[in-house]
Amino acid sequence: MLRVHIAVGTFIAILCSAAGIAAAEPILKNPSKPVLWSGTVTAGAGPVAEIPECAFGCQRFDVDVDLPAGAFVNKPGGVQFAIRWVSRTLGDNLKLFVYRDGVLVAKSDGIISTAQSVIVPGPANGAHQIYAAYDPGDGTTSLSTSVQYDGLVQVEYQPNVVPVRRLMPDLVVRPQRNVSFDPGGIFFDEVSADHPSCYVSEVLEEGAETCLRFDQVFANIGVGPLELRFDVPVVPEGDPKPELVDSSQRIYWSDGHADDRFAGVVEYHVVHDHYHFESFGVSRLWTVAEWKKKDLLRQRNHSPRESMVRTGRKVSFCLADIEIDSWAKQGDGPRTYNAPECLFPYASSDGTDHFVQGITNGWADVYDWYLPDQYMDVTGVADGVYILETVADPDNGLLEANESNNCGGVFVRLSDMAVAPRAEILGNAPACTQ
Repeated sequence: MLRVHIAVGTFIAILCSAAGIAAAEPILKNPSKPVLWSGTVTAGAGPVAEIPECAFGCQRFDVDVDLPAGAFVNKPGGVQFAIRWVSRTLGDNLKLFVYRDGVLVAKSDGIISTAQSVIVPGPANGAHQIYAAYDPGDGTTSLSTSVQYDGLVQVEYQPNVVPVRRLMPDLVVRPQRNVSFDPGGIFFDEVSADHPSCYVSEVLEEGAETCLRFDQVFANIGVGPLELRFDVPVVPEGDPKPELVDSSQRIYWSDGHADDRFAGVVEYHVVHDHYHFESFGVSRLWTVAEWKKKDLLRQRNHSPRESMVRTGRKVSFCLADIEIDSWAKQGDGPRTYNAPECLFPYASSDGTDHFVQGITNGWADVYDWYLPDQYMDVTGVADGVYILETVADPDNGLLEANESNNCGGVFVRLSDMAVAPRAEILGNAPACTQ
């Protein structure tokens, strides 16, 4: 069990010894200052018999919520409990369970993420026991035996009702974190024998030959969620599913009601056997003026783009909450849109399957370089330094608070392109437009 004493602006982590030595429980007193800690969850270790959710290993953190009277009178909201981790091994996952007085009050236990978060409506004073629990997975992936994580407890307020207004999402693209010519062969598909940087489906369906693979991170920094909904008629087994289906974007208002508007179409992908939102992102590769490391800052401030040499195909995704983008800052909601649930109907009625997917405000959706269609064909591109950038919502089908901040990218060096291609990120690129 992990106990932490936290004063204003300070925290001292103390791991309880086998002898049971413990520090005073931290207290959340100030609505504007979070309680923060770090820990490690080890498979099979911790208070495994304390609650059912700890059976595979967990770590417990105790915190006393003691907010002043009236903390939520004029500003409705609640207390957020969250954890995040950076997986060393694909498939590492933790689950979050919050107890108060021996009763489970909230949980966030989805998979395919690097964070979990819940919000307990205020007032929520009292002693809370927070459990970060080890997830053993389904046995198909080799997992780390220990997973390090960060935790937080903080107040989150809902937007004021008045003036009554739309709570708009706002998409931004974070710089790519990985570039590679190695697909890994992990999900959904097999690596092509003839074109080993590509998956078989990419070669057969799109004619890919040399696949520059990279991840894409789409964050929602708005005050409302980005939510998409669509309905698909149920067809008899063996019959083809509709290829294209209209989707709608749900916009929530500060007074609680919501409007739906046409957002574009979702496309059925036969190989993956599910629907993706069409044209959510597109990537571009630019040549740059002579690049020197010492000039990186200058080039960030003055666009060095010369000519576009490649444009990636418009890709479509299943939107989900993967990581908390605004960690330890107020303005993020609980984890709401999970993967792989976004691939399956949340309900069915009258011969129709109903789907919902999205990105909660304060969260980001992450598409790793090893996933199918996370690539740009760079066959014939010469060695050199380029700008690789991604644009979210390139067709402007989605309604956002700001339509001018949907682009982000990095400087990337491509080398040995004619023999054994290699890619290296050199730094963040200057701002770009759609």
